[in-house]
Amino acid sequence: MIVQPIEIRLPSDSSVLETLQLIVEAIGRSAEVEEDDLSLLSIAVVELTKNAIEHGNKSNPEKHVTISFSILPNRIRFLIDDEGSWEPEKALGFNPGEGKELLLTRGRGVLIARNLAKWVEFGLTPEGKTRVTLIWPLT
Repeated sequence: MIVQPIEIRLPSDSSVLETLQLIVEAIGRSAEVEEDDLSLLSIAVVELTKNAIEHGNKSNPEKHVTISFSILPNRIRFLIDDEGSWEPEKALGFNPGEGKELLLTRGRGVLIARNLAKWVEFGLTPEGKTRVTLIWPLT
């Protein structure tokens, strides 16, 4: 089954994250993600969206996060775009720390998403805004 990209546009407001979790789980079900993996998929997408809201858009309710997904052969692809200029490679958590850094409460979202999704890449949209690509393999 191949589904062409579908976009969801959300305000930069953390109150939308619970609804996003339900949407991502529904997407996973339609792509036949194993039931045990649905929550892992939704956590990964929600964590990256939360980072886009907080770091990319600075929680500005006038800015949006756009999430597009495509169901492709053997995988689901999520693109998470914000309207900011966040440089994740300079942010805490982009590269896992050691020692005292591991005990900090910030910077975990990227690490969590990478460990759950197995494939997360940061880049830029054609307009120069932050884009995160998450690939979820299907069995």
